[in-house]
Amino acid sequence: MNEMLANVLNYAYDHNISYSMVPFDNSETPPTCDTELRLIVLNSNWYQPNEMAFQAAHECSHVLNGDRGKFKYSNFYSKSRIEGNANKRALSIVIPMYFKEIDVEEANLFQFMNDLAIPTWLEDAASSSISEYYQCKLWA
Repeated sequence: MNEMLANVLNYAYDHNISYSMVPFDNSETPPTCDTELRLIVLNSNWYQPNEMAFQAAHECSHVLNGDRGKFKYSNFYSKSRIEGNANKRALSIVIPMYFKEIDVEEANLFQFMNDLAIPTWLEDAASSSISEYYQCKLWA
């Protein structure tokens, strides 16, 4: 398990969200969450392991946003407001973890997106969230 994923899972634990890592036979079985159980399930055999931190943050976001039901993660664009809000909150979870020790002059949107395998269609949202993060950090 990489450090970013461990940080997100610790974040989940701190917010009373449990998780399970399941070695599914199919490396493309997506992560899921059950908001009523406050449980996220990740595929430990996921074909793109560096994507798992964002996936976990996304699934946690469904719980934290008060969404109701069971959700399957998709890295494809969706017009769903629920999925859009989960993506935005997921960015707000992983950005402080990722950029914690990176000065604003060294912050690189594309490296961040590549390192966490964040879908390219989230580029504008990620850019805005990173800017907000550094603005808040500056005023703190």
